[in-house]
Formats: sequence, C-alpha cells, structure tokens
Amino acid sequence: MHGPPAKTRQPAIGPLRRVLRLIVEVDESPTRLHRIRAALLLIGLLTAFGLLGYWLPTLLERALR
Repeated sequence: MHGPPAKTRQPAIGPLRRVLRLIVEVDESPTRLHRIRAALLLIGLLTAFGLLGYWLPTLLERALR
C-alpha cells in the first residue's frame, strides 16, 4: 500500500534570506561581476533602510503635530 508521494518542501525564501544571500555572494562569488553586483545591491538596500529609518519618523512627527 503506497500513499501519495511526499511533497518536497521548498525552503522559504524571505527578505532576510535574500539579504544573507547577497552578503555571501559579495564574499564568495566566483566572478568579479557577481561580487560587484551583489555589493551594489547590498549597499543600495542598506541605504534605503537608512533613509526610511530617518525620514519615516520625521514625516510621522510632522503629520501628528
């Protein structure tokens, strides 16, 4: 008696995992182009978070006055 085949579980690829993947690509990618691309994406992502962390509270404070 065989049941239905077991489904293979795909690992969840969330935002945190993508950021970690970029960090690993910067460090261990075999080609220089992939390293540069990953580094630029990581810098852009960190810059976006920094700007969001600075401007969002400022905008909320102005809106709530």
